[in-house]
Amino acid sequence: MPEQKQKFSYYLKLLYPFIKKDKGLLFFGLFAMLVTSALRLVDPLILALIIDKSIPNQDLSEMLRYGFMFIGVVLISGLLSYLQIVLLSRLGIKIITQFKGKVFSHLLKLPVGWFNKQPVGELIARVESDSERVKVLFSDLSITIIGNLLFFVGVFIVLLYRDWKTTSIILPIIAISIIAYSVLFRYISSFFRQIREKYAIVSAKITDYVQGMQMIQALNQEQRVIEDLRRASKDKQRTEIKTSFIEYGAQSFFMFIFNVVFVVIVIMLSAPKIIVGTATLGTLIVFIQYIYRMIWPLMHLSENVMQMQRSFVSLKRILELTALQTEDETFTGTQVPAFEHEIRFENVSFAYEGEDWVLKDVSFSIPKGKKIALVGPSGSGKSTTISLLCGFYHVQKGSVLVDGSPLRGLDFRAWRRNIGLILQDIYLFPGPILENVRVYNDNVDVDVVRNAISVVQLDDFIKALPDGLDTELAERGQNVSQGEKQLISFARALAFDSEIIIMDEATASIDPQTEARIQRTMNSVFGGKTMVIVAHRLTSVLDADEILYFSEGRITARGNHQTLLRESEDYRKLVELQLLGGKDE
Repeated sequence: MPEQKQKFSYYLKLLYPFIKKDKGLLFFGLFAMLVTSALRLVDPLILALIIDKSIPNQDLSEMLRYGFMFIGVVLISGLLSYLQIVLLSRLGIKIITQFKGKVFSHLLKLPVGWFNKQPVGELIARVESDSERVKVLFSDLSITIIGNLLFFVGVFIVLLYRDWKTTSIILPIIAISIIAYSVLFRYISSFFRQIREKYAIVSAKITDYVQGMQMIQALNQEQRVIEDLRRASKDKQRTEIKTSFIEYGAQSFFMFIFNVVFVVIVIMLSAPKIIVGTATLGTLIVFIQYIYRMIWPLMHLSENVMQMQRSFVSLKRILELTALQTEDETFTGTQVPAFEHEIRFENVSFAYEGEDWVLKDVSFSIPKGKKIALVGPSGSGKSTTISLLCGFYHVQKGSVLVDGSPLRGLDFRAWRRNIGLILQDIYLFPGPILENVRVYNDNVDVDVVRNAISVVQLDDFIKALPDGLDTELAERGQNVSQGEKQLISFARALAFDSEIIIMDEATASIDPQTEARIQRTMNSVFGGKTMVIVAHRLTSVLDADEILYFSEGRITARGNHQTLLRESEDYRKLVELQLLGGKDE
């Protein structure tokens, strides 16, 4: 228990900066809760006074006075409840919006290597779904729980004062009912969890089938897909029906216990006392009113507490995320990069996990203004080398030097501004072509974008579009061809005037004609710039100043195209396979 309290105070301490500006709303909610809880106790007592005093005394003026008091209590209670719900909902939305912003800002600063290990759905769930659950902590629910608990305490104090014998009899029954409902709700919660899991399965299947619709239709597998989804949906449906039957059946049973059994018990206990004059009819009314008012809060108390518990679990998951080290914390270099001569890899070894080395004692240099190509089989370490050059990872052994200065000691953001990275899988954002070229950086002038578009020979394509540069691209650029995507990515690198151009399999998935066009564009656009090209297709690297042949994490051959043809059997086989139509052994 002390450990839980310590965690609770720790969480509140972390959340306090988000509450600080609006703590007045929170305090008002607490105040409204206290007043509302007290007023909920008062109006049954006013009814009791009318029944026990005003009616027997036939005092109409007193009855009217009590009646106006009753109306006033109900109106004030209703108004405060409304303000409490509205203001706390506003507070919860405002806080959670700021909280999500901070979480996403933290995500943007996490290392690329961490994202490579995370399922996208899991990240979305943490940022969005978990944050929405945390909102419960600032909504009216959390205060309602406190208010209901205070109301229950007040109810039993009043009832004990009015008739302690009857109260002492029904109190244990109420306690047993609460415990029974709590146990039942925990049992039902396991079914709720199953429903969420089955819902996730159905959603995942629908997502996969929608994305693969072309292949499904091409292979005439529509009926199989329908059957698969039907089975998954039927499985979820069976669980939902079973859960609903248990849930609503249990609620009906407990409603019967409170609405009928408890009222009958109270009447049986109170009626003899009323007849002999030791109790009043007003006391019976107070008991019945309090029992009715306790039904729903008591039935939902376990559920509300579990919601709070789930909120803290979600908060813990999010805080685990925000506790991860950002690139600013792991890349601590401050030196301004100055690339005037060469980048050098010296005896570099790197492993993503443990001692499973992807690169093994790799050494080479990239002179400024030269074109260096990295070729070799898949998994030989080429893309990893590019990732190290971009500063996405730290090397474990050896060093990467920029004009003699370790890359680790440079300001990594300033270093990346020198790099134009063009990948095989070009990511285009839903939105205008203009913003896809300048990546929503308003510092890049529209004229600079137009010039970049012209240089990469996309003028005719842009002019043919209905809105020119303002034409909206679909998600991942699905309304343009692969070649046009690549040219847009070249324009992006050109618009940012990158000093170093890195191409990682940039032409691997396009046709030879488009590749030839891109090759011509690349030579004219990036001539004189430092280029590092990773390629399976040798046509894009034949004119490289130096070609590095990677195999199993090592550089096994190096030189220009002619040199490697003479000296490297592996490279010669690759040339024969791709350019001369040789057979793949």
